Amino acid sequence: MQELIKYGKKIVEAGLAHSHFGNVSKRVGDEMLISTTGSMLDELEGQIVSVPIDPTSPDELDVIASSEVNVHRAIYKDTSALAILHGHSKYAVVMSMLYKPGEQIVPEDSESIYFLHEIPVVTGGIGSEELARNAARALRDHKGIVVHGHGTFARGATVDEAFVILSSIEHACMVKYLADMARMNRKIINK
Repeated sequence: MQELIKYGKKIVEAGLAHSHFGNVSKRVGDEMLISTTGSMLDELEGQIVSVPIDPTSPDELDVIASSEVNVHRAIYKDTSALAILHGHSKYAVVMSMLYKPGEQIVPEDSESIYFLHEIPVVTGGIGSEELARNAARALRDHKGIVVHGHGTFARGATVDEAFVILSSIEHACMVKYLADMARMNRKIINK
């Protein structure tokens, strides 16, 4: 639990989500620890609950778990993830709106290419079954994704690895956005 509290603060401090947006989870056997709905990522003390990954019936804690609990469940069921972080970083959200769902953002800087290769853009409403299905499918072969107009999901074997991926997605999107703008300005100036 302390690890999720630590990384919730880091996500906000790094500008990867506003305090009230995003969520964090960690798999522990057949359960997951997950932040509660509406909780502030930088104040998660007492705001993390344990819910089953594969519930046989709706759990009363599902009501207070993050609104994205079913997305986290689908990712845990369909991938090797042991930790999932969801953020709303600025450049990633902007870049997601410049691409169609199903397309991939191809990073331009060497570190992002090395860590991410490409970043799928998926679609689905907040906490929807469509998002759960699309996110889990894309995260089978990728460590991070961007949801069209919404935010980022990163998976890892550890919470730290998921944080590196979440940070890398924002870095890749920022560099690509700025490079695209610089190329566009250069074309205008050279006309």
